[in-house]
Amino acid sequence: MQMSDNKITPRDTTMTFTCFVFFDMFNALSSRSQSKSVFTIGLFSNKMFLLAVGGSIIGQLLVIYFPPLQAVFQTEALYLTDFLFLTALTSSVFVVMETKKLIERTIEKRKSLVRESKYYEDMDMV
Repeated sequence: MQMSDNKITPRDTTMTFTCFVFFDMFNALSSRSQSKSVFTIGLFSNKMFLLAVGGSIIGQLLVIYFPPLQAVFQTEALYLTDFLFLTALTSSVFVVMETKKLIERTIEKRKSLVRESKYYEDMDMV
């Protein structure tokens, strides 16, 4: 369902709003460390972070499914397939950030090995 009539529907609003919230949650997850993988840190190691993310998700679900908030935010209920699509789309920020950190760690490890080997080469000359 696309906007063929150029009118913004409650579904359009809901999908867009949920997309922003999910992007933010995945970005927050991957931003817990600038260089370490979230899997190294531990997905469940920061209880306050989990509470904040859980609260954001519960708030988003209320905006989507609680009729008084649906009226205020002009949203409507989404299908499971919508959530699957949004999760696949928005998790891309997480995948890209974790891949970037892996590449940076690999490069740093290689540089360290080169520096270390040059150190030992210099020691052989002494």
